[in-house]
Amino acid sequence: MFAVLSGIFIVWNDASRTESRQPTDNEIVVLRDTDTALSTTGLSASLFNTAMSLTEQALTEQAQTEQAQQEQDPSRELRDVQRTYLDRIRPLLQAKCGDCHWGGEAHGDFDFEPEQTLDQMLRDASEWKQVVEVVSDEEMPPADEPQLSSEEKDLLLSWLDELFNTVDCTDINPGRITIRRLNRTEYRNTIRDLTGIDYEPADDFPGDDIGYGFDNIAEVLSLPPILMEKYLDAAEGILSSAVGDPEQPELRRSFPASKMANLRGRTRPSGRSIAFITNATITRRIAIPEPGDYRIRIEAAADQATDELVEMAVSVNGNPVGQISVDAADNADFHEYSVTTHIDSGEIELGISFVNDFYERRRGDRNLFVSRIWIEGPTGMPSTHEKIIFVEPGDTFDENRVAAQTIFRRFASRAYRRPATADEVERLTGLYQLARNEGDSFEGAVRFSLQAVLVSPNFLYKVERPAGENSRLLTNYEQATALSYFLWSTMPDDVLFQAAFEDRLSGDEYRLQVQRMMDDRKYSAFVDNFFSQWFQLRSLPGFEPDPELFPGVDGRLRQFMAEETVRLAADIVARDASVLELLTADYTFVNQPLANHYGMAAELSGDDFQRVSVQQTNRSGILTHASILTLTSNPTRTSPVKRGKWIEENLLGEEPKFPDPDIMALEDQTELTGTLRQRMEQHRTDPACAACHHTMDALGFSLENFDAVGRWRDEDEGLKVDATGELPDGTVFNGAPGLQDLLTTRMQEKFLRCFAEKLLIYALGRGLEYYDECAIDQILQKAAAEDYRFSAFVIAVTESEPFRKRMEQETE
Repeated sequence: MFAVLSGIFIVWNDASRTESRQPTDNEIVVLRDTDTALSTTGLSASLFNTAMSLTEQALTEQAQTEQAQQEQDPSRELRDVQRTYLDRIRPLLQAKCGDCHWGGEAHGDFDFEPEQTLDQMLRDASEWKQVVEVVSDEEMPPADEPQLSSEEKDLLLSWLDELFNTVDCTDINPGRITIRRLNRTEYRNTIRDLTGIDYEPADDFPGDDIGYGFDNIAEVLSLPPILMEKYLDAAEGILSSAVGDPEQPELRRSFPASKMANLRGRTRPSGRSIAFITNATITRRIAIPEPGDYRIRIEAAADQATDELVEMAVSVNGNPVGQISVDAADNADFHEYSVTTHIDSGEIELGISFVNDFYERRRGDRNLFVSRIWIEGPTGMPSTHEKIIFVEPGDTFDENRVAAQTIFRRFASRAYRRPATADEVERLTGLYQLARNEGDSFEGAVRFSLQAVLVSPNFLYKVERPAGENSRLLTNYEQATALSYFLWSTMPDDVLFQAAFEDRLSGDEYRLQVQRMMDDRKYSAFVDNFFSQWFQLRSLPGFEPDPELFPGVDGRLRQFMAEETVRLAADIVARDASVLELLTADYTFVNQPLANHYGMAAELSGDDFQRVSVQQTNRSGILTHASILTLTSNPTRTSPVKRGKWIEENLLGEEPKFPDPDIMALEDQTELTGTLRQRMEQHRTDPACAACHHTMDALGFSLENFDAVGRWRDEDEGLKVDATGELPDGTVFNGAPGLQDLLTTRMQEKFLRCFAEKLLIYALGRGLEYYDECAIDQILQKAAAEDYRFSAFVIAVTESEPFRKRMEQETE
């Protein structure tokens, strides 16, 4: 078979499609130079560059089209809101906030000057929501700047409320999603479920970029040329492992015995063979390409003595794998003997030994002669073979072609997550015939064709019909794909495919499918991926506390820290408890190293995690986990700023303001003295600093009883820890319990809304827009009716307009 595809064009076609006619675009076309054999050395650079150029051009055109389609005339109501903005709000902002937030010289994080149209303001809804927050909490304007009168404040806040309420929730805009590439986790899981091969992308695979906190965001999942090359190499390796080829084993080596080394005992050349004069062993190192059963064949003869035959032993890495009785009559009578054994991939040492030497003058001299050795395999078919080659080839050309087409139709349909078209199957059949003409076996030709499937955009991307101006329901197959990658991070299973085929993904059946998927073991992929990214736990391995100040907090312990948090989240999901328990859980999961780190008296041993109560300790909820406390610290000390910022961003859905670049960092202000808290309070006397730090620091200081690696402490730098916090409106709270109470009472709505937003971002693979607020409101309403149980949020997301619908191009 061919080692690699000699050249690839990835052809994108933006033609309109209807439900009854599936697309024939997004297909791989393999090109061959008719005057030369197919290349086995790699991609043709020119053809590959053309393919990548076409791909990038298509994605750029799609993005431009979508942006143009989103430009719509505002309604009369929206025009009234904009008129109020231009006549009254904009002048007010320029007068009272212009020194910091107006024009090119503005040093505030949000510049009001470019905000002239309602479309701009709605697109920047997150920034305008921050305006609501800081004005309501009296954080802005700063204390040393002209203040808003009560009338001006009411005018601004009422206008902002009207702005956000102008979005019509009776006709929700579901938005558009750029077709997106599978990330590394999804690729590995999909390959596993499609072929049965657990293929872990190599370390040299380019990493997935992060957007909005997650690695499944369409707009940042690019396809650089180096990644396309990796996909090509991976497709060949995966199918080589998954599909056996009895006519072409991966390894077929042959060498004379004279080329083997004498490990021990006495041997000597004897014509075309090696004579074993005494018990002896000869060896040779061989590279095994993949694990499997290998047949070792040995051409041998013997000098017999007594009634006992010559015994020849075969070993791999010194371990016996077979012993053969050599029954040849004399040293010129060479016979072939064989043994089959399982060998793992990698370099091995093959050994051939003579084990029953005998010599007596009157009774004879027993000797072994070995001429040549063969090793070939893997023999037989891998366990994954029948998963793909599920029909037997026939005896004629036409029967083989029909069998290949049957295989292509099912494999491509599962890989593309919708029925393969006749054109797609015919193209794969053409590749099959090309390989057969070059002398490949049936299995080899099928394997070659299937490589094209694994590098097709239809496989590597989640492809949906083009976006437009009118909303449409996802097709059954698109809906099945959306569900499976949200809840399982992999392709739909046979049950979900069947439901899509039978048009049963609606109503009660739809919810039953969602519930079934949440009950499946593959749901654990969602729990791990979502929570580890929402809480930024994947950043923990890169954080290295000062080893002198915090000995023993190594990579292994940090891994246990992250596992504790994911295990707690997984338990809340499994019990279908309220998501608020993330903040208040009176239990956790620890092993002995983590319990020792916390100073717990739990009776634990080893690395196995156990559920333990924390009711009699100073801990409860994720905010007291070492994982969160460590990744929000500096290497040598705690950081109330980082901890407060983490809470604002990840639990309250707020985007902290960027600091003024002219303001020095705390460490650079050498004139500040006292404890960390005292130095920060002095730092905050600057009004520009206070604007950023007031709320952020208050939240972070409440966790000061926990040091930079999450251990409890009562003192810092010899002084008693002050863990109180005060919000700009005068609300005072103390320590982690006070913070937890704050987050689950007056800030509960913010936390729940933030959770719903994070979940919807992860489910859609895109950031949220102003028109998604209606969907968030509906998700929260449904979850509230179910006491904010985790499953209620998940089900509400899967039933939301943005998840089930897209904007569709109008057709004439």
